[in-house]
Amino acid sequence: MPPPPTAPAPSLQRGRILIVDDERSFGKTLRLMLMDLHEATYTPSAKEALGWIREGRQYDAILCDLMMAEVTGRQFHEALREQSPEQALRIIFMTGGAYTPSSREFVEQLTLPLISKPFKREALDALLVPLLARA
Repeated sequence: MPPPPTAPAPSLQRGRILIVDDERSFGKTLRLMLMDLHEATYTPSAKEALGWIREGRQYDAILCDLMMAEVTGRQFHEALREQSPEQALRIIFMTGGAYTPSSREFVEQLTLPLISKPFKREALDALLVPLLARA
């Protein structure tokens, strides 16, 4: 008899999640993983994400890669802080471990969560719980 499918943690509420990562295969895979429980939107472009938020789209959580070529996670966060301070508090940064001195300093000062790729669904869910609870 096959084991029962693993269900999402019962304390995790459904949320609107934005994924911003210029690594397309990772971003698409993460979106598919989250779609079982959430309304997940993916873009490889931080500029596009900022445009959506400027248009009034609201997200319960924003998963943003720290090191992107066009706009870094730090630049995205700074722009979002000016544009929509409440949304800027909903960022969870993701990293593959590559840091510049500037990004390392930013992460060390950060009060926002940071998760290292690759990560398990349970680890991400644990970071999402507090954001979705106040959604």
